Amino acid sequence: MESSMSQKFTLVYASFLGAGGLVGYLKGRSKISLVAGGGSAALFYYVSAELPRNPVLASSIGIVGSVALTGMMGSRYLRTRKVVPAGVVSLVSLVMTGAYLHGLIRSS
Repeated sequence: MESSMSQKFTLVYASFLGAGGLVGYLKGRSKISLVAGGGSAALFYYVSAELPRNPVLASSIGIVGSVALTGMMGSRYLRTRKVVPAGVVSLVSLVMTGAYLHGLIRSS
């Protein structure tokens, strides 16, 4: 079965978050970055796998996760003014929030 665009975007998003956590660990020895990036990646890999079977549930989980990341990383960006990683992650997460909201509306 071919993956939908939503699944592909979600896989890219999950990979981006996981890679960011790994880079944070390798550059700064930040275990928090590794755990947060890995946990976020795992959540969004699950969302990607669940999208074809239960799009409403998957989109709902995606909205909650991406809103949380937008809020956390957005507040970090406002506090530090560091574009990488906080600004980039918050912007990408905001876009993904819109994508999941669009998917939820289309599935209902």
